[in-house]
Formats: sequence, C-alpha cells, structure tokens
Amino acid sequence: MEFSQYIEYELEISRADAPPVRVLQDASGATGCGVGSTVWDTGLVLAKYFDHQTSLGNLDLSGKTVLELGSGTGIVGIALGRLHPKCQVLLTDKEELVPLLGRNIELNSATDNTRAQCLDWTKSTSLDTVPNLIIVSDGIWDKDLHQPLADTLARLAGSETRVLLAYESRKFDEEAEFIARWSQTFRFRDIKPSEQDPVMQSEDIFIFDGMRKIKVAE
Repeated sequence: MEFSQYIEYELEISRADAPPVRVLQDASGATGCGVGSTVWDTGLVLAKYFDHQTSLGNLDLSGKTVLELGSGTGIVGIALGRLHPKCQVLLTDKEELVPLLGRNIELNSATDNTRAQCLDWTKSTSLDTVPNLIIVSDGIWDKDLHQPLADTLARLAGSETRVLLAYESRKFDEEAEFIARWSQTFRFRDIKPSEQDPVMQSEDIFIFDGMRKIKVAE
C-alpha cells in the first residue's frame, strides 16, 4: 500500500519514558479505505481514558492479551500497548485496513507486543486465545454492524473477558437498540466523566465497561 497521501497524527501519553503515539491517517478519504482510516474523537477519548487510569495505578495489563475490534488506524490499541509494554495487543479490522495497521505498528516500533490481522465480524472467526480485554471504538455507527458486532463479542469474549466499548452518540434510537441487544449476553456499566481524562472527554461520547453475564444453572 502507498502511504504518500496519508498525514501523521500524534497523541501524547503520560508515560515519561514514552514518545507520543504516531499514526498515519487519511482524513480526506482520498485513498478510498473508508471511515476506518481516520482518527476519530471517540478513539482519542478511549485512549486517554486508558492513559488516565494507568497513571492512577488502576489498570495493569502485564501478561494480559488485548483484542481491538475495528481498529481503524490502530491509535487506541497502539497507545494501550505503549502504556503496557508487557501485554500483547492484537489489532483487527477489514482486510483493506490491515496494511495501514501494520504500517502504524512499525511507525511506533511496537512490533514486540502489537500485531495486526483481518477479522470480519460477519464471519465466524475464532482466535487462538481468549482475550483478557476487548476494546471497541466507534463500532456501532452503522446499524448494519450491530448484530455482527454483538455476535462477535459473544463469540470471542470469555467468562472473565472485560469489554470496553466506546461510541459517539449520533443516532440515539439505533444506539439504544444495540445496547439492548448487547445486554442480552453482557452486563455493563457506563464509565463516569470523573473516571475519564479530565480534558479529553465529551458529553456526546460514552464508554461502557462490560463482562459476559453468568449463566445460572437451572
């Protein structure tokens, strides 16, 4: 893939020994790779939430595996891998975005703990391991993605998998339908503004923290 039409975006993180996260993006849509090739506000809010919680000592992912669904440019997953170098991060998206993910991993010298592969929500893809954490940023902007995403989360999350799902509210009724669908198999709570980065947050962006519901034997 040719990256000459991409521009670079930088995100500062709080680790004193770590440089900013740098990703290439196609904000103009010139490359035809769709909305996934752009850095969106929801990803920045989610990345800075992880940064904030890590700086407070509330998040330790040492030895853990992280799966990002719909990674886009990879800015959230790469930032998380930068914050927690002893975790393993798998970035996933449609086939046409995997080269961009790979390039952004290389740009951040993150190949030791971060890799990318194709994962199509409409197919019954399985993984070698059950992730400890699944992250999704702006994955419900299209109603047609709701059922495939819900099915993918139900298939890939284990009983102890934590799921962080963030989105910017654009169509309230449709988003409420997804939350109702997701609640059939997951329990979750909303992350309060007081838990997020004091600066990088928005009243239109929501973060939910969920886990699979425990089935009670009859």
